[in-house]
Formats: sequence, structure tokens, C-alpha cells
Amino acid sequence: MALLPENFRYKLFDNLSLKTMRYVDAVSSKDAGPLVKEVYDQIAEDFFINGSLTSRSKVPDVLAAIWSLGREAILVDDKIDRTTKEAMAATVSSINDCPYCGDMLVSLVHAGDRAEEAKQILDDREDDIDDPVLRERLQWVRLVATPGSVLPASVPFTDEQLPEAISTIMAMNDINRFSHIVMDGSPVNAPFGLQGIKQFALGIFGNELRTTHMAPLVPGRSLHLTPAADLPEDMHWASRNSRISKALAQWAAAVELEARGVVPTRVQALVHDKLQQWNFKPMPMSRSWVEEELDDLEGEARSIAKLALLLAMAAYQVDEKLVIEVMGPDADQERFIRILAWCSFTASRYVGSHIAEVVKQVQHGSRMAA
Repeated sequence: MALLPENFRYKLFDNLSLKTMRYVDAVSSKDAGPLVKEVYDQIAEDFFINGSLTSRSKVPDVLAAIWSLGREAILVDDKIDRTTKEAMAATVSSINDCPYCGDMLVSLVHAGDRAEEAKQILDDREDDIDDPVLRERLQWVRLVATPGSVLPASVPFTDEQLPEAISTIMAMNDINRFSHIVMDGSPVNAPFGLQGIKQFALGIFGNELRTTHMAPLVPGRSLHLTPAADLPEDMHWASRNSRISKALAQWAAAVELEARGVVPTRVQALVHDKLQQWNFKPMPMSRSWVEEELDDLEGEARSIAKLALLLAMAAYQVDEKLVIEVMGPDADQERFIRILAWCSFTASRYVGSHIAEVVKQVQHGSRMAA
């Protein structure tokens, strides 16, 4: 049961997230333009204001696009219930080592009345979850979203559920990577050093967020926030769900439009080519590998390509020096958000394509065996 008044509760969560934000500043509610204000209002009504979203607010269409995808893919109950998708997103955040997102999502699993499962996800103990369906789904997420993992033996989702499942993993991969740069850890880590105390704190947060689970969300409410667009060919796996495919198409179009003029076309081509060649294996601990992938790029283009490849293949190897190089001498936050949004989107797009291919291989193998 929530204990704090609603306005104070969301202000508290917003302030906690702002304490860990770096490199960019969120647009305040009082200074928000029409689109940002509408997005903020939807986030407050359907979710809660937090830095993983508001950190993009200086580029309104980028903010609107990721909010729309996250809302429609993860938060709306459809073929898969919301709490299951939040648990999947929490597991993805653990894989990607994004403590800010991970703690936020564990709290939401608490809010969905799955306290024991929330603790097990926090401790990376999905194998101990009693619910066989949830356990199998989270084990599957670990296999398909962890570089170097073996091919899963089966797919624990129907064809109708797969658009939600894959887009949940995609959306979270984007948010994790963006947050890895602009959010300096979880605000829960500083005051709570012991894991047991941290679990207790996240449970309290979950109780305060329980109101976000009280009523199902209206499907499609966010789709008008960004212009209609065609679904990219590599996202055709989403076509069984028109709402999800619209959100994905509009997200892709918004990010690619904002990237024009800030991410050179030769950088985009190189990054796409290198990701297509990547076999989704763990990268060497030394960052020297990425220098060999940059061909003859120089200056700003080289730094952007390096950020994109590292963020996709070994995000933990991104350091402050590289971020400052990409931001440039003017430290233009809007420009940086456009670049970073393209980098995180491109990485998550590759993950989505990889998972769709894994599903195809597993299903084809199952049919052949039958």
C-alpha cells in the first residue's frame, strides 16, 4: 500500500533520478514545450517520472519515441502481462549491467505483487523462481540477450506474443545503453550498502509504485506523439501486432531523422556493417579491438563510431574521455542526445534482429525434429 501523497511520491522519484544524471540536464516541467509536457503528463499518469526517460527531453521527438515504445511494448497488458514484461526488462538490465534501470524495474516487479521474484531477479537467481512459466521466460531472456550464450532449446512465447517479447528486450536494451552513459549508477546504492537493506528499500519503492499497476493502461494512447512511419524490413517480426509495429516504426523514424546532420552517413554505414559482421560474442577486455574496426575514420566521425560500436558490443568499455570527445568543445547537449540516441537505438536494433534470427533457428529446428 502506498504511503506518500501522489504528488510528493513522484517528485521524490524524479529528484532521486536527477541526483545521478550526468552530461545532460532534463527539461523541467515548468519549462517544457507542448510535446515534452504531454509526454511528461503521460509518464506521470501511466508510470512515474524518471531520469532514464527525462534525460532525452531536450530533443522532444526522441523522448516521445522511446516513451511510446516503452509504454506500448512493456507497460500495456496485451498478449503478455505487464509484470512479466517488467521482470523481463529487469533481467535485461542485469545482463547489461545498468543498475539504475535494474533497480527501477525490480521495484516495479514488487509493485506487481511479485516480491519474491523481484528479490531473485535482483540477485540474478531467475533459476530459483517457483513459477515455471516466468522462470522459463526469464531463463530464455538470459540466453538470447547475453553475448556468447548457447542457443535456447525452445521459445516460451507464442507467435502472437513474440512482438511484445522481442520489443520489450529491444526497448530495454536501448534504455540501458542510453542510461549507462547519462545515469551514474542507481540512487539506491549510495545510502544502502548492504544487499538485504537494498532489497528492503526497493520493496518500499515498489509499494509506492503499486498505484501504477492498479488499472490496465489504454493501448495505443501514445502512438499519436510521433509521426506515422513504415516498419523497417529488419523489424518485420513485429508485424503480427499492429500497435507494437507502429511504435517500433515511429521510434526508428524519429531517431534516424534526428541523427541526420550529427551522425555522418559514413559512420552509420560502418557501424551497421560491423554489427552485421559481429557474431554476438563477448569482446576482449582490452579496448584495442575497437581501434581496428574504425577503418580510416578521423576526428569527430571516429569518436562517434567508436562510441556506437563500444555501446553495442562492450558498453562497459565506454569512458568519460570518449564521451567528452563526442560531446565536443561546445558540449551541445541536444546534439549529444541525438548522437547517443542513434547509438543506443542501433545497438538495440541489432539485438532485436539477433533474437528474431535465434527464434527462427529454434522454431525451424523444432519443426525439422518433429
